[in-house]
Amino acid sequence: MLRASVLGAVSALALGLSASVAHGATLRVPAQYTTIQAAVDAAAPGDRIVVHRGRYCGATLTKPVVLVGRGQPRVIGCATSPQVTTGLRAGFFLPGSKGSSAASGSQIRGFVFDGRGVSSTSLEPLSFGVFGRFASDVVVEKNRFLGTVQAITNTGGDRWQIRKNRVKKLTLLDCTVRHCTGGDGIVIQVGRGALAAPGGDAAAENRPEDNAIVDNRIEGTAPDGFAVFSMVGVLLLSADHTTVLSNRLTLRDNPRAAAVGQGIVISNTCCGLGTSFLPGSRFTTVAFNDARRSEAGIVVEGSGGANTLGLLLHRNRGTVTIEGELVAKALRVMGPVRAQPTQ
Repeated sequence: MLRASVLGAVSALALGLSASVAHGATLRVPAQYTTIQAAVDAAAPGDRIVVHRGRYCGATLTKPVVLVGRGQPRVIGCATSPQVTTGLRAGFFLPGSKGSSAASGSQIRGFVFDGRGVSSTSLEPLSFGVFGRFASDVVVEKNRFLGTVQAITNTGGDRWQIRKNRVKKLTLLDCTVRHCTGGDGIVIQVGRGALAAPGGDAAAENRPEDNAIVDNRIEGTAPDGFAVFSMVGVLLLSADHTTVLSNRLTLRDNPRAAAVGQGIVISNTCCGLGTSFLPGSRFTTVAFNDARRSEAGIVVEGSGGANTLGLLLHRNRGTVTIEGELVAKALRVMGPVRAQPTQ
């Protein structure tokens, strides 16, 4: 029965990934437009933007477009790059608020996001690769991320397909100057509406649902001397019905840093503040992942079942820790658990 549940989830996901998408006109960079942003601005919803080899400054997506890289075009940090927050540059930014985004339905594939060298004292390279707020039905696949402090971030969006991406030399901003963030390869997290009310229940429009993270490779190590927070390959923060399949996670131990390298973290606690958001992560499927090369493999945080309702763990490699307890079994299903109090 449990194996059938896992295989059913994989089959449903495969159908979703193979669905055909109708495209409109094709715009070309740099043959027709010298920048990706110019092509996005000129495009109609659903148009295809083909970007050929070169170095580009990224773009803010204000409509659903299909971005396709040919010859591994490189997205770098520029003065004109989108900024997720003051001073922190992003490759492609999908803005939104109140549970919706005009960029919903966008697809991004075939790019190299170059954040090598980014640090608290050097913010010229990309801090973020792809960053979405409340955008849904987004595909991010077959991209490479070099450096960056967060490669792919989905805040409050539903039905993202994140597959076959490669993240190398993931890093973080170490709190020594101004910024204190990052260290996460792929993030699926509750939206700002919930974060603005610490301890409160997250409204449905703020909660990411039905997202899939499949066949990605993530590698990173905490900088020497760093001890403020952990580094994580895949972070799920108060997310519902997330599927995490067949990823390889290498978040190695740095003996010169107290920070822990964690492959997959399922949590409802944010930002080093010790603040919890309820409900926690629910109905999460984590299967066939390899985190043996991470200092800690899979970590389910919280207590009293905050993040274990409907949790399915199946044939993962690496250590598994649930609510502080090291679990030896390769297969474990949790829930249902007691209801959380309303606050």
